[in-house]
Amino acid sequence: MVGESTANPVNDDDRRVRPVLELAKELIAMPTVTNCAVERLDEVHACGRFIADFLGKAGLEVRLYDDGAYPSVLAGFPGGLTAPVTLGGHFDVVQPEPDDRQFEPQVEGDYLWGRGSADMKTVVASYMVWMAAVVRKGPPFPPVNLLLVGNEENGETESWGTPHVLKAMEAESGWVPQFMILGERTGEGGNEAFGSVCTENRGVLRMRIEGRGERGHSGTSAVPMDLVDRLIEARTAVAATFKRHLTLSSIDGWESTARVPFLNVGEPGVYNITAGEGVLGLEVRPIPEDDIGALVANLKTVAAELGLEAVVELADAGIACPSDNPHLADLLAAVECTSGAPAVVARKKPGTSARFAPGGNAVVWGQSGIGPHSKEERHFIPSIGPYLRVLDVFATRLIK
Repeated sequence: MVGESTANPVNDDDRRVRPVLELAKELIAMPTVTNCAVERLDEVHACGRFIADFLGKAGLEVRLYDDGAYPSVLAGFPGGLTAPVTLGGHFDVVQPEPDDRQFEPQVEGDYLWGRGSADMKTVVASYMVWMAAVVRKGPPFPPVNLLLVGNEENGETESWGTPHVLKAMEAESGWVPQFMILGERTGEGGNEAFGSVCTENRGVLRMRIEGRGERGHSGTSAVPMDLVDRLIEARTAVAATFKRHLTLSSIDGWESTARVPFLNVGEPGVYNITAGEGVLGLEVRPIPEDDIGALVANLKTVAAELGLEAVVELADAGIACPSDNPHLADLLAAVECTSGAPAVVARKKPGTSARFAPGGNAVVWGQSGIGPHSKEERHFIPSIGPYLRVLDVFATRLIK
C-alpha cells in the first residue's frame, strides 16, 4: 500500500507526535459513550469543556455549545471562527468492549490501543495540537476552523450535532463552509502512513415501522390478522422495496446496504395472548447515486397498506464532493507533495458527518487504524506525523 511505514512512533523526525499521543490518551480515558441505552452524557459534556478549554488557552477563538443534550465545539484562529475550510470530527464513542478497561489507553509497538483510539480521538488530538501550534506561530493564519461534536455515533439528530451548528451559524453570520474535511479513519488496512482521501461518502437512513394489534386469546377464531403476521409481511415487502430502490450489488463494491437490525413484537413466554404492539427497525447506508427520498416514500406506502406507521428517525443521502472544488485540489496536492505519490482517492462506506456538508463539499480523510467499535480497536501511531505534515502544506496553499 502507498505509504506503509514501520517507523518508531515518537521518533525525532516528528516531535509533534508526542504531544498528540499524550493528548489522545487523555481523551481516550474519558468514557464519552453515546448511542446506547445508558449514555454517559456527563462525560461527553466534560470532554467538550476540556476541548474548549484546551483550544481557548492556546489562543484560539472558541464557541462551546453545551445547552443541549450533546455538546460541540467550534474553534478558529483569531478573527477566523467562520473560515471557509472546516476540519471536523467527533469525541463521542460507542460502548466499550468488553468493559471499561478500554478507557485505559495503552501503547504497544506502533499502536495506541483503547476505545476511540481509531474512531476518532487520535485525529481529534491531532487537530487540537495542530491548531494550537499554528496559532502560536502567529499570522497570517490559514482560513481553517475546527468543528468537533459529541453525538456523531448516534446520528447527530439532536443539538448540537453538525447540522445544528451549521444552521445556527448560518442564521447568525451567514457562514456556510466551502469545504469540510472529516478526519474519520481512511487508512483501512491499519498500517498506512497516508490515509486515502474519500471524495464520496454513504449516507444514513434509520426508520421504524410500528404497529398496534388487538390483544386477544390466541385460541379463538375471532382474532383478526395479528400484529406478528403484519410485521412479518412488512419485512418481506421491505426487502422487495430495497431491491427496487437501492444499488445492493456492484462490480467494484460501491453499493448501498440495507439491514433489519431488530424486530420486537409479542412477549416471550406468553403463548395465549396475541401481540398488542411491535416495531420493525430499518437501517440503510445509501450511496450518493441512490434516491432515498423515493425509498422513504415507498416504505411509508408499504407500511400504510398493512395498517402500520413508518417513522423516520434519520434520512441523510450520500454525498459526492464536486470535483471542481478548489480546496479539494489543494488537499490532493498537499498529500502528493508530502507523500511523494499521488493521493489515493477512495470512497467511504461508513456514514460520517460529511453528509451534512452544504452541497456535498466534503471529504473524509483521516489516519490509519484497526477495529473501530471492537475490542481490537487501535490506532497506527506512524500515521500521525504524515497527517500533520499534510495539514502544514495544505494550510500554506490556502494562505496563498
